[in-house]
Amino acid sequence: MTSTTKTEFDLDAFVRGWSEWDFDALLDSYAEEVEIIQIDRDNPPSAPRVRQGRETIEGMAKHCAGAGVKATVEGAVADGDRAAATVTCEFPGGRKVVGNSILTLRDGRIVRQLDVAVGDAQS
Repeated sequence: MTSTTKTEFDLDAFVRGWSEWDFDALLDSYAEEVEIIQIDRDNPPSAPRVRQGRETIEGMAKHCAGAGVKATVEGAVADGDRAAATVTCEFPGGRKVVGNSILTLRDGRIVRQLDVAVGDAQS
């Protein structure tokens, strides 16, 4: 008889990772081969920015933390192979960017992240 172990997505670690810049918790939320799709002012739905790999998430998070960005995660939910959250980033000087992320999960890790973001005008 074979038993299977189902790995659950750790939603609390995902939220802590972004909101506290806990890089270990954050990176553990993502699969190595994660696909990140970004739709924003510069990357419309017809030509989204698509990047691959957990190192992309690591680079974004470390850049933001180093720049003094404060991230807030709201409305985070997870069920089965899907999760979602709203992440608001406030930059020094007050500029904000709000992104809604739709996450596809496999084996308890994010394998696809679709972000739709809007932000204050840059000064």
